[in-house]
Amino acid sequence: MSDVETKKSAAVDSEIPDLEKKAEDIAIIDFKMVTFSLAGKDYAIDIMQVKEIAKDGRFTYVPNTAPYVLGVYNLRGDIIPIIDLRLFFNIPTRHRDASTLENMIIIIIDEQAFGIVVDEIDKVVGISKNAIQPPHPLFGDINIKYIRGVVEDHGRLYILLDVERIFSVRAAKTADSDTQTQTQASVEQPEPEAPKAVLQNRTPDELDISFISDTLSVLCKFYVTSLNSHWVSARYMEWRDMRSPADIQLKSEPDARLYLQPFFSPYTGQLWGDAYADSMLKVLPPNQAKQINVWNIGCGKGYETYSLAVILKEKYPNARIVIYAHDSDLLAISNAPMLTIPEEQLSARYRAWMVKGVGGAWAFNQAIRDMILFEYHDCTNQNVVPNMDIILSRDTISFLTAPQQAGLIEDFTEKLKDNGVIILGKNEAMPQHSGWLRTVQGDVIAFAKE
Repeated sequence: MSDVETKKSAAVDSEIPDLEKKAEDIAIIDFKMVTFSLAGKDYAIDIMQVKEIAKDGRFTYVPNTAPYVLGVYNLRGDIIPIIDLRLFFNIPTRHRDASTLENMIIIIIDEQAFGIVVDEIDKVVGISKNAIQPPHPLFGDINIKYIRGVVEDHGRLYILLDVERIFSVRAAKTADSDTQTQTQASVEQPEPEAPKAVLQNRTPDELDISFISDTLSVLCKFYVTSLNSHWVSARYMEWRDMRSPADIQLKSEPDARLYLQPFFSPYTGQLWGDAYADSMLKVLPPNQAKQINVWNIGCGKGYETYSLAVILKEKYPNARIVIYAHDSDLLAISNAPMLTIPEEQLSARYRAWMVKGVGGAWAFNQAIRDMILFEYHDCTNQNVVPNMDIILSRDTISFLTAPQQAGLIEDFTEKLKDNGVIILGKNEAMPQHSGWLRTVQGDVIAFAKE
């Protein structure tokens, strides 16, 4: 071999390690992931499960869905569900309205498309599969079962989500008689975890428990606002102490109803006891008017209305009293005028205003019945009632949406006389600094205009 050939061979041999190193560098990039942020932390999804990136906020609301389902979205003719990962994982998020544009990652799981809403979408990162480390409970604010692994790249730590574990698909079903179909999706509910605010020793007013309030609105149509938020937070602290960490979140309607059980005022669905009636007497204002108008919203089967009627007779014996008793439950309001009470449930206070029927049950006498106008009426519609001396609305406002609550309170303000009172449920309160004075007698809370 000539000297020239020998030098060429040596040169080629010297380049082989560099070529092998470059080939090795190329070979190790065998996994790509789309990265994004939630509450300031970095997350990622396998790029093979990502269809595209989108930005929009025009979602169509679907009733009776979980709080983290923002609605459905028309993606070039395909109707896909939109899931807010922040709500799904109980991560604090800002208030959104219809004009809010959201960052969405459109993913495909088992041929079903989903849109997931995140804070910010970052970039595509290529790594080696060997760089994916097993998840650790300390990483992220979410359950470890939904974490595929943890990846460190250029000084940043990414939590790689296992979206196949998160999402499951329900078959599409017929939407109406003309064969229009709508694909519906359900998301596997994560095993509940307390948010960081709960893990710290915070007061009820400082807790961020939006995951509870959102679920209450879906499962029980109970809406958390300034009228009841303090009770909801205080109740959460009790709930957390009596449940295991895996059972904190409200998974079903029975869970939600159990959570709300202590919310209701005493003697709901029955005649008031003497102690409660005495407290009610004390909060009723002095009134020398010849006629006293009373508005009882959410009167149900009439137990509350008849109890109030007897108290009013004691408080204002010389006045003509008119009670406008309203409820949107047609069956309850239809049966209210015919209410009868077994003798063993009667105290002397009520017996004085009742007559015994043929079958042994007791009914209120004509003097009490003449005071009450039972009417089927939804208080969220126009309320055509005169100005009121007393408004009784126990545990009713909380089951109205926030705009409906605001509208009804505005009605209260307009229709309540200057010397009148409003009596809410035990765990409800008028918004602070809104021009209402609060009076408490036992379990009875009354509000008067300043």
